[in-house]
Amino acid sequence: MIYSPREDKTAFIFFDGKNKKEFSYRDLKNISQKLAGFFKEKISFGDRVAIVSHILPEVVFLHMGVYLAGGIVMPVSYLLGKDAIRTRIEKGSPKIIFADDENEQKVREILESSDLKIEQKPIVLNIKEVENIISLSSPFSGVDTYFDDPAILLFTSGSEGEPKGVLHAHKILIGRTEIFKYMTYPLEDNEIIWDIADWGWMAGMFYGPFPAMRLKIPFLLFRPKKFDPILVVEVMENFGVTTAFIPPSALRSIFSEVKPDKLRKLRLKRILSAGESVGQALHDMAKDILKIPITEFYSQTEAGPLITNSPYFFPVVSGSCGRVPPGVKVGIFDENLQEIKGEGQGELWVRFSAPIIMLGYFREGFGQKLVDGWYRTGDVLYRTEDGYFFYIGRKDYIIKTSGYRISPEEIERAILTLEFVENCAVLPKKDEKKGYIIKAVVKLKKPFSGGETLMKKISDRVSELIGPHVRPREIEFVDYIPLTPTGKIKRDELLKIFS
Repeated sequence: MIYSPREDKTAFIFFDGKNKKEFSYRDLKNISQKLAGFFKEKISFGDRVAIVSHILPEVVFLHMGVYLAGGIVMPVSYLLGKDAIRTRIEKGSPKIIFADDENEQKVREILESSDLKIEQKPIVLNIKEVENIISLSSPFSGVDTYFDDPAILLFTSGSEGEPKGVLHAHKILIGRTEIFKYMTYPLEDNEIIWDIADWGWMAGMFYGPFPAMRLKIPFLLFRPKKFDPILVVEVMENFGVTTAFIPPSALRSIFSEVKPDKLRKLRLKRILSAGESVGQALHDMAKDILKIPITEFYSQTEAGPLITNSPYFFPVVSGSCGRVPPGVKVGIFDENLQEIKGEGQGELWVRFSAPIIMLGYFREGFGQKLVDGWYRTGDVLYRTEDGYFFYIGRKDYIIKTSGYRISPEEIERAILTLEFVENCAVLPKKDEKKGYIIKAVVKLKKPFSGGETLMKKISDRVSELIGPHVRPREIEFVDYIPLTPTGKIKRDELLKIFS
């Protein structure tokens, strides 16, 4: 066996909130191959292995072991409740489920349900069993897997109704790593990458850890049980984090609750952000306090990143999710499925040949999402003459009122610029004369008196930033807006209540 000094390099640092432990690439290889030896005897090529756990080193090793054995990893967020986990088990039919202490009993209760719709009940193992499995298993270097072989089954967040299983191939690692390099260029060996998202979602794995492993740059494995902006900043300072993926909602909390002098001590060179619009205010604060732009990008569970900023190669334009990265071909199409050349607004399509596109929805295929070699994203974007893209909203959410086509998400972004607003959702409400009117459901940061005054401020802000034709005709203050575990609004649930 040839010795390689790269195997002794740190792959990742695990932090449990008190203590830290480093794992080298040698550790990663040896443990993963032991787990592959175990899975070789337990699963067949293409079988699913689900993981329902907080972020632990065992999660990383299980991923690697399953891939080596030719299986498909099925991440399930530990934040989900019983019904959501049940749906994913029924749809994904895993052969084995690894769960941590917090979720093991929950999973077992789901499997004991008499009306569970599943082909075969899976084996349930506590994730602590990984240590015992490693001690008893022989190493296996892995089966031959190819570019288009299935590797990972993720689920959409359920913001539009029933979550769908999204099947990706091994090629996703190569495709996403190359785009990650483009977004973060130039990355150096002495950097530390931290993605604060949960590994139950695409964001937790492919906007940091997996590209970091491929690029041999250390990453931090830590996610607080409850998001605490002060703790997050302390962790970034203590570990010298240089590249971080932080969703916009978390960034707002950080800039709101942490003093600028504390933020200026950070070694941050880059902040990646996606999932919702970053907005002008966050861009301005990052440039003013951290002296760096936010690398905003556009991506889906099904495909991406498809549009991204890359500050080294071109200036970041506030509000824009960037330009098309190298190796990806996209188009903007109108309602008649005709491509719009140059500047314009329409549905974003991407060439199906890109390695960052899913193999299809698990056991469902693509439905109407494939047209003449293009994958339809279902999202509406605006492209400027110089190639910058601006996210408008989901095509299915566009509200038609008084002859106008209006994006509710664009109005939400305007309302969120008001300091007294914590969250909001904009919905279509049926109207006899106009067909639909715009209704805004708003959650305030704290109780306020003078509701009519606040309503006027909201209406005026929308008029100022977008135009008077999109003023909400109804505004209702609420104590609760239902969200998915990734922070997206459950629009289908709100529509049942308010439309």
